[in-house]
Amino acid sequence: MKVQCKNCLPKEGIEISYFSQKEKQIISTLTVQSAIQAVKYLVDNYSISHADAKYIVTHINKTYGHCNRCVFDKLDKEYITCPKCGALNFNWEVEK
Repeated sequence: MKVQCKNCLPKEGIEISYFSQKEKQIISTLTVQSAIQAVKYLVDNYSISHADAKYIVTHINKTYGHCNRCVFDKLDKEYITCPKCGALNFNWEVEK
């Protein structure tokens, strides 16, 4: 699936592979603990470029349903653009 954020990559986007629920859990947990470790995990385990890994980690929501960039709190899809600010959110529903 190709995703793009108008605030980061207005013209091009990145292709992301499918992540299982378990993989989403691991990546989300790493993102909360250390964005650097999350980027390293993606690069090492998924052969993703460093730039694409940083892009993914930057867009993973810390709280399900809440936009990473503004105060909007009604996001309801997994990969969604915030209707208020236009930012891309990886709105993964995982247990913290």
